[in-house]
Amino acid sequence: MKHPKLVYGFIAVLGIVILALAIAGAYLNQIDAVSILASLASTEFWLCFVLGGIVSLTVGVLGIGRQHLKNHRNLFTALAALLIPLLTFATVIVASALIVVYAPVFPMRSEITKVTVVDNGPLILSLNVKALTSRDSIIEGAFIMDSNDNLVAEIFKREYIVSKNWQGLAMAVLSAGSEITLTLDFNTTLPSGNYLVRLCSWGSNHGSSAFTIP
Repeated sequence: MKHPKLVYGFIAVLGIVILALAIAGAYLNQIDAVSILASLASTEFWLCFVLGGIVSLTVGVLGIGRQHLKNHRNLFTALAALLIPLLTFATVIVASALIVVYAPVFPMRSEITKVTVVDNGPLILSLNVKALTSRDSIIEGAFIMDSNDNLVAEIFKREYIVSKNWQGLAMAVLSAGSEITLTLDFNTTLPSGNYLVRLCSWGSNHGSSAFTIP
């Protein structure tokens, strides 16, 4: 084998990269981020990814170590083959546990990309809402705050909705990675000024956006 140190070094670095991607996927899945990496957190795929990273790291370190050792190669091989997988797997598990503990409790699930004032007698808003999550979420209501952060209007238009992964009372279900348009009738008229519309759901954060009544 030509340049064995480079080859084994590449294998070791590849193992580290794979393990880092597995941890990143676990974090992105925990915060509901839409990402290819988030799919790595599915149990079977995640374990295969972690095991692949451990194998690559172990093979790489073994190869590099055996290139430098002339004596006690067998002892080094036995110890490295035992300790590297155990320590690496323990590190990944601890890192994943810390992610679960310290990741945001109420992740952002959507953002409002556009607000259109359809009418103000009474107030009707049209909202373009884009999902930011890797799983479906629900929208239960909306608030309007004035420039002093006072609540001036609210709406909880609920109906029984059945979707692929959820059913119950809600204003709308927002599928992962989708964008929907909500038309909200607040049954009130607002004076001229600057306002903020904010979507809400129990245990989740949804988007908010400013708008102006001329």
